[in-house]
Amino acid sequence: MTELLAPAGDLLCAKTALYNGADAIYCACEHFGARAYAKNLTMDELKTLLILAHSLNKKVYVTVNTIIKDTELDDCKKYVNELYMMGVDGLILADFAMINYVINNLKGIEAHISTQCGIKCLNDVRFFEELGVDRVVLARENSFDEIKLIKENSKMPLEIFAHGALCVCYSGGCLMSSFLTQRSGNRGRCSQNCRREYQIFKDGQALSEKGFHLSMKDLNTSSNVKELVDINIDSLKLEGRMKNPDYVKIITSEYRKKIDDATYKPNKLSSVFHRAYTEGFIFDEDRGNIVDIKKKNNEGEFVAKIVERCGDLTKINASKELFVKDRIRIEGKDEDYYFTIDKIYKNPKDKKEYQSGIGEIYINIYENIKSGNIFRMVNSQVNLEEDNTFKKGITIKAIGSVGSPLTLLTTFNGRDFSATSSEVFQSASKKPIDYEILFKHLSKLNNQSLYLEHIDNQLNGDLFMSVGSINETRRNLMDQINTYAQGARVLPNEDFYNEEMNYEDEDIVLCAFCTNKEQYDTLKSLGIKDIYFDNYVPYVDAKFKDINEDYILAGNYGALYKYKNKTITADYSFNTINADAVYYLHKAGAKYVTVSFETSKADLKNIYDSYMPYGNNPNLEMIVYGKENLMTTKYCPLKRYGQCGICNQHQYYLADEKGKFEIYHVGCITHIINEKPNNLIDDLEYITKYVKRLRLQFTNESSDEIIKTVNQFKDRLRGSNTSFFDSKNNTRGAYKRQIL
Repeated sequence: MTELLAPAGDLLCAKTALYNGADAIYCACEHFGARAYAKNLTMDELKTLLILAHSLNKKVYVTVNTIIKDTELDDCKKYVNELYMMGVDGLILADFAMINYVINNLKGIEAHISTQCGIKCLNDVRFFEELGVDRVVLARENSFDEIKLIKENSKMPLEIFAHGALCVCYSGGCLMSSFLTQRSGNRGRCSQNCRREYQIFKDGQALSEKGFHLSMKDLNTSSNVKELVDINIDSLKLEGRMKNPDYVKIITSEYRKKIDDATYKPNKLSSVFHRAYTEGFIFDEDRGNIVDIKKKNNEGEFVAKIVERCGDLTKINASKELFVKDRIRIEGKDEDYYFTIDKIYKNPKDKKEYQSGIGEIYINIYENIKSGNIFRMVNSQVNLEEDNTFKKGITIKAIGSVGSPLTLLTTFNGRDFSATSSEVFQSASKKPIDYEILFKHLSKLNNQSLYLEHIDNQLNGDLFMSVGSINETRRNLMDQINTYAQGARVLPNEDFYNEEMNYEDEDIVLCAFCTNKEQYDTLKSLGIKDIYFDNYVPYVDAKFKDINEDYILAGNYGALYKYKNKTITADYSFNTINADAVYYLHKAGAKYVTVSFETSKADLKNIYDSYMPYGNNPNLEMIVYGKENLMTTKYCPLKRYGQCGICNQHQYYLADEKGKFEIYHVGCITHIINEKPNNLIDDLEYITKYVKRLRLQFTNESSDEIIKTVNQFKDRLRGSNTSFFDSKNNTRGAYKRQIL
């Protein structure tokens, strides 16, 4: 049965999702979630949610899907221990250190691999199968056929995104936010630079108008749900932890109906916050058409047209009923106009106010707008009141007689519960306790997922007992049920044993990465021995071909599975920023581990020092020169401008007021890189205390630029005191600026 997984940015959203058909909720609590700016839940609210969800036999997954620094690891482990003890069903994880910690130490809680880990193919999935995880969340860029292939060839439960906002960059591979604002998307603090306006240039000349060239449309697979259910996808995820309860209610209920009835046609998804919709790469959206370059914000639902201006009112023709307090948008030629409807009239002369209206009605628009389409952004009539549709009814048996206590009995999830009053029944002098009185007081369950369906009244005779005693007995009964429903656990008292992994302290090695044969030949002529070119298994679009060389650069987890007989360097795309992750990558087969582009000077020392319990040398590699790969995208911003087939014959870049961002392609995968290279040449004396393999990362540099750069690094390593850092044309990136 396919699970419907709904988002919750706060407790109200979580309840709304549960009571509108979600099978599971995913949320963040107080720390380490990839939506740091959502309201999120407190630990007390999480406990409440666990009781509510488990009472309905539904699950709660908590996101712990950010990369973790060494200074945070102990706190993160304590945090997931607490989540484990509270009864959380699963953890959505991204940092390789925390993935291994949960698998090894917290048996009984599910380990889900976040889309931040870039799971894109069968080899990626097989790596995590061997590791022992319980679920993987596939990349949003996977096609239906790719997902079907994985499902047919693996027993791993698969979760895919079905609805909501899309990242233009492969998740886990976006560094633009941290580069421009120090707010790392990999740490839940994305500044959404993809929603900004850019202009595209070709060979220095404008190729496009200014527009939202990186702003993805919103995913909507509602018309394709049957196809996904038919191939037994384990979980359909609805995005939206930054959204309000109205949004959560509508998308959850619409997808619930579609999963349960393949003939149902969702008709309310246009009424919630959304950008232009797309069926996504999963259902073959064009690589050049998955962004909306005209708008970055909410489209809304078309509801009316402006007919004419009538004095101080505006006559409109509403195709759908509009309500006072609806938030609407009027589409303008140059810019849109937004406002909230405060009054509705059906006759402009008598000025009688109505709460709603359809057809020809009049509203007060505080601008002289004479024409235009009207879209509803927020429907004020979405009803968030709870009903019993998705709640569970229970029967309580009440037993007692004169001189005996009140005994309440019920069965919940196949388990019997009972509670007995401290007071005994007396003979009633006036109105005895009857079914109506019992129902009134026993129906006040302190569990919002359960309701009192029936009382089996077995009270014997005309009895009296104080209301306080009845209520106390009911609370006692429900406290037992709630404790059981929460599912709290005891923390295991044995830590997983980690054996040491020692490496010899090698001499300093200058290695290089390049993207074309001319660069490769230039590097060979300069005496660079370790070059990553044909032996690079890329983060995206890895072909997993036969590699003749005995060493490889692994850009993804699938390469660790596929090339176990090779000497492997784990690339920066593993987002490694703590010593535990380094250690577990070594255990997974990587001889060398490249630290993240987001590693600061202080982080580097912390990784080295924190590795000491595992061995004498963490065997690190570090990119000390290179244009930072800010985004890797399946989307191509050049395709709509007819540049297919010639994209590598010209120089392209995006530009805004913050700078230029160069574009290059490997196959049909787009790379957006910083115009200025990271250059740590003047910091080598410090870096080489901790790192012996220094990588020069070349993407679109010419042979002359490569020759100049390599010779400068060689001179510096020979002891030259010349300062080669060019503050105008180089940057030190995150090395000198700690990311948030």
